[in-house]
Amino acid sequence: MKNFQEFKMSEIVDTDFRAIGVFEKLGIDYTNCQEKTLKEVCKKKHITPEVVLDYMAEAIVQDLS
Repeated sequence: MKNFQEFKMSEIVDTDFRAIGVFEKLGIDYTNCQEKTLKEVCKKKHITPEVVLDYMAEAIVQDLS
């Protein structure tokens, strides 16, 4: 099984469409990095993958409310 950080951005969006909104909040231009891994994108943006996971969890909780 792949580590979450090794998933391509497109794979993350295919799994959960809310990821696009999360990427936008974090200033990640999804359209230009679909084939990059989350780890690569986070390194370039100087954020940790855990931050992305936290935002994803928040988006899920908001949808469930």
